[in-house]
Amino acid sequence: MRGHDTLSRQWRRLRLHLKRQHGTKTVKFSAAEQGRWFLLLHDLLAVGFSLQHALSFTKTVMPGLIPILSDVERQLAAGEMLATGLQKYVSQDLYYQLRLAEQHGALPQTLSELGTLRMTAVRQRRKLRSLLQYPLILLGMLAMVVCGLIIFVYPELHSWQARPGSDRWQTLTINLGIYLLTCLLIVGGLHWYRWRRLSPCQQMIRRCHWLIVGRSYRLYYSYYLTSNLAGMLRHGLSLQEIIRVTNQYGKQSLLYQFSAIIRQLVAEGEQFDRVIVRYPFIPNELVVFINKGITLEELGDELTVFAQLQFKRLVCSIERLLVWVQPMIFVLIATVIVTLYLSILLPIYHSLQGVA
Repeated sequence: MRGHDTLSRQWRRLRLHLKRQHGTKTVKFSAAEQGRWFLLLHDLLAVGFSLQHALSFTKTVMPGLIPILSDVERQLAAGEMLATGLQKYVSQDLYYQLRLAEQHGALPQTLSELGTLRMTAVRQRRKLRSLLQYPLILLGMLAMVVCGLIIFVYPELHSWQARPGSDRWQTLTINLGIYLLTCLLIVGGLHWYRWRRLSPCQQMIRRCHWLIVGRSYRLYYSYYLTSNLAGMLRHGLSLQEIIRVTNQYGKQSLLYQFSAIIRQLVAEGEQFDRVIVRYPFIPNELVVFINKGITLEELGDELTVFAQLQFKRLVCSIERLLVWVQPMIFVLIATVIVTLYLSILLPIYHSLQGVA
C-alpha cells in the first residue's frame, strides 16, 4: 500500500513536471511583451540592478511572462547567457543581436534599442488597424451590395433583354474575370515556387527591391547590420575576428550573409566599394566610413550614430507608408462602385436599343 502511494505521488509529480514544460513551450512572447520587457530590463540595469535581480523583479510586475522568465532564470543559473535563455522565444536575428551585445558589454543599450523598435512596431500596427477599420466597414457594405445585385438585380436585367445576343457583354465580363483570376493564381504560384528556391541572400536582395515597402526593408537591414558591426568594432574586433564570430551563426541570419560576402571578397581580392552595389541591404555609407582610415573604436562610434539615424529613417518610412493605406483602399472602393454602375447601366442601355 505504501509503495502504491509512493508510485502515485511520483506519477503526479511527473505529470506536473510535464505540464509545466508543455506550458513553457506554448507561452508566446509577443512583440508588445518583448518591447515592454526589454525597456523595463534596460531601466533596471541602468539603476544598478543585477541581471538576476532584474529578472526576478520583472516576474513580479509582468506575471504573464513567468513561464518564460523562469526558464531564462534556470539558464542563467546554469551559467548560460541571457540570449541563450531567450533563443527559443525570439527570432534568430534578435537572438544574435542580444548575444553580440552581451558578449561585448553593450546589453543595456541594445535592450533599449530593441524595446523601442518593438514598441514602435506595435504602435504602428495599432495605427494600421485603426486606419483600416472604416475602409473595411465600407468594403463589407459594398460586398453586401454586390451580393444583392447578383441575387436580385442581375436576373431582372437579364429578363428585360429583348435580343438573344444582348447578354454577350455580361458573359464576356464573367469570362474575363475568370481568366484574370486564373492568371493571378498561376503567376502567384510560380512566384512562390521561385521564392522558395532562392538563397537567403537573394531573398534579402529581392525584398530591398519590392515596390512600396522595399525602402523600409533596406533601412531595417542597414540599421541591424551597422548597429551590430558598431558593437563589435567598439570592442576592438578586427575584420578577421568579425568574420570568424559571425561565421558560426545560422545561415538565415543577416550577419552570416554579410560575413559570407566579406569572405568572398577577401578570397577573390575584389574591392569592397565595387561589389557593394550588388547587395542593397549593405548601406553605401559603410564604404565611406571604412575608407576614412580611423581606428576601429572610432569607426564603431561613428557606425553607432549612423545606426541611430537609420533607425529614425526606418520609423519615418513606415509612418509614410501608413499615410497611403486609406487613400489606396478608397480608390479600390471607388473602382468597384464604378464597375457596378457600368454592370447595371450597360445592360439597360442594350435593352433600350433593342426596343428602339
